[in-house]
Amino acid sequence: MLSEFFLMEQHSDAAVIGQSYDVWLVFLSYTVVVFASYTSFHLVERVIAASNPAARMKWLVIGAVAMGTGIWTMHFVAMLALEMGYGRTARYDLLITALSAVFAMAASGFAFNFVSRKSRGLGRLVLGGTVLGAGIGLMHYTGMAAMRMDTAIRYDPIWFGASIVVAVLLSCLALRLMSYTVEARANEKPDHRMMTALVMGLSVTLMHYTGMAATNFLLAGESNAGAPGGLALDDSKLALIIGVVAFVVLGLSWLVANVEEKRDLGTRSLQDSGQSA
Repeated sequence: MLSEFFLMEQHSDAAVIGQSYDVWLVFLSYTVVVFASYTSFHLVERVIAASNPAARMKWLVIGAVAMGTGIWTMHFVAMLALEMGYGRTARYDLLITALSAVFAMAASGFAFNFVSRKSRGLGRLVLGGTVLGAGIGLMHYTGMAAMRMDTAIRYDPIWFGASIVVAVLLSCLALRLMSYTVEARANEKPDHRMMTALVMGLSVTLMHYTGMAATNFLLAGESNAGAPGGLALDDSKLALIIGVVAFVVLGLSWLVANVEEKRDLGTRSLQDSGQSA
C-alpha cells in the first residue's frame, strides 16, 4: 500500500526521470500568486467591513475564489513549467484537477475567515496555519494525482513530510503577514502591502517546490503515447492562457472590491456631513 505512494527499497533499481523547469513559466507562476496575495488584502477588508452576514458571506466567497484561483494557477503553471527527461510529458484528469482547485479555494476561504476575525492569538494562528497548510498540501498532491502518464510517481517520505511542515509553517507566516497588513491599514499605519504580497507569494511558491523535491518520476515505459485519458496540457501557450485568465479573475475581484470601498467611503462622508449640519 505505502509502496504505491512512497519511494521504497523495492524502487531502488528503477530509473528516475530528471526534472528541469522553464524559468519564464516559473516567474509567471510566482507573479500570479503575488498578484493574488496583493488582491486578497482588499477582499479581506471587504469581509471585515461587511454590514450583515449575507454581505460577509458574499465577500468570503469572492475572496476564496480569487485567492484560490491564484494559488491553484501558481501550482498548475509551475507544473506546466516542468520539463522531464526521456521526452516525457503529462496529461491531466480534468475532474481531479478541478477537485484540486476546490481544495485551494476552501483553504483560501478559511484563511480569509481567520484574518477577518478580531481574535488572532497564537493558538488560533497555529490552528489556522495548520488548516491552511493542509489545504494547500491537499491541493498540490491532488493536482499531482491528476497527472496521467506512463511513469510511476513516488514520493520520498522525508521530503514529503518536509513539504507538509513547510506548508504549515509558511501558512502561519502568511496568515500573520496578512493580519499585520489588515491591522496596519485599519490603524492608518504603513502596511508595506507590496512587500507583504511578495513574501506571501514566495511562501506559496516554496511550498510547491518542496513538494516537487519529494516527487520522483520513475521510468516505466519508452514513451507516453499510450498515457491514459486526460487533456494534454504540456503547451507553454496554455500556461500563458491560464495565467491571463487568473489575472482577469483577480483583476475583476480587485476592481469590485475597490468600487465597493469607494462607495462605502462616499456613504460615510454623506452621513458625516448630514450629522455635522
